[in-house]
Amino acid sequence: MRYISHVMKTPEILSPAGNREHLETACLYGAEAVYLGVRGDTNLRAGARNFSLDELAWAVSHAHARGVRVYLTLNTYPHDAQMDGLPEIIHHAREIGVDAVIVSDIGVLSLVKEIAPDMTIHLSTQANTVNSRAIRAWAGLGVGRVILARELSFGEISRMRAISPVELEIFVHGSMCISISGRCLISNYLCSRDANQGRCTQPCRWDYALVERSRQGEYMPVEERDGYTFLYNSKDLCLIPVMDRVMALGVDGLKIEGRGRTALYIATAVQTYRKARDAYLNDPQGFAVNPEWMQELGMISNRGYFTGFFLGNPDERGVNYDFAGYDHTHHLAAKVRATKGEHTVFEARNPLIEGMEGEWLSSKGFSRKIDFRDMAVDGCRKERIRPNEIFEMETGFAPLPGELVRKPYSEGDKVVQMREETCMPIRRGQAHE
Repeated sequence: MRYISHVMKTPEILSPAGNREHLETACLYGAEAVYLGVRGDTNLRAGARNFSLDELAWAVSHAHARGVRVYLTLNTYPHDAQMDGLPEIIHHAREIGVDAVIVSDIGVLSLVKEIAPDMTIHLSTQANTVNSRAIRAWAGLGVGRVILARELSFGEISRMRAISPVELEIFVHGSMCISISGRCLISNYLCSRDANQGRCTQPCRWDYALVERSRQGEYMPVEERDGYTFLYNSKDLCLIPVMDRVMALGVDGLKIEGRGRTALYIATAVQTYRKARDAYLNDPQGFAVNPEWMQELGMISNRGYFTGFFLGNPDERGVNYDFAGYDHTHHLAAKVRATKGEHTVFEARNPLIEGMEGEWLSSKGFSRKIDFRDMAVDGCRKERIRPNEIFEMETGFAPLPGELVRKPYSEGDKVVQMREETCMPIRRGQAHE
């Protein structure tokens, strides 16, 4: 059965932005909106680098100059003492032109309405909105967009969209929490770090062994791998395989999870979902999922993929019982800093050795093989490049600053001996000043 939208809405692709580099990458690779937080305990990714208030002003300016909207997350459930810092943040957000704030708590919502009555408010998925009456109730309180709970099926979302008085947004990619809408106490119980204050330690991803009280130190034979078992460990959400149904919903936002992920993750996920969305918009009748999209997503860090609740309540196939670490085939080799004629200046992000093969990810939506050869640092040839080292080499084409080069990942990358090398001056004509 082919799913065709009668609304033909163009949902925006929303990217996480856990720091400045993430925001720049999201803007470059096709995001139409980013969501981010300021440092402190006002957002649910307190462990991310996040932004100071001054950096937030830069972020809004940078994004708006590229036609990208900025949504500020104020989505924790703060206690009274934690409410004190919010007025300053809300005032600042209004002054610098933040496009919307994302809230979970009704007290925070009322504070935003009081301080910045014209500010657009999005309701976080943490509020666990799973029915149409709740949507209408939140709309009556001034919410302009509801980010729906992940625990909803295509049919449920479709019915909500048909009668919703406000915009709707859904998650399409990223981590799935084992608790309802992420409102979990396991981390607080085990580690005294509250998930609802943005400090989750993800104990649902840990591997556990069973110990009987009177036999301390003896592991009981309840095991799946190497004496341990995974009790929860959801796979990651990925809705690319059902993108025609996603588009047929007519929602306003397609959200990618991952403020704690890497720039390569953001570039790959954003670009892939934008390709899929645009392919549907260009030809709804002839739309088909391109196998290359899933191949791309398989290259970045994941725990295996499934479609969550979108096709109905997930069964045991939604849990990765064979989990032995995050899956990914590639990682970030280098980032483009500048171009000099046919030479490109890079910043290495992982050890590089003469002859390694990488792949340049153009922000225009294609990729190109690239060999790491004749690398130079300060005019001297080097066969080995350290992480964070600035080097240049001839590329024969001019990538844009900020674009990324990935390479196949291997465990050996972590232990490559980076020896000092004798300077080998570049021959005349090789380097462009």
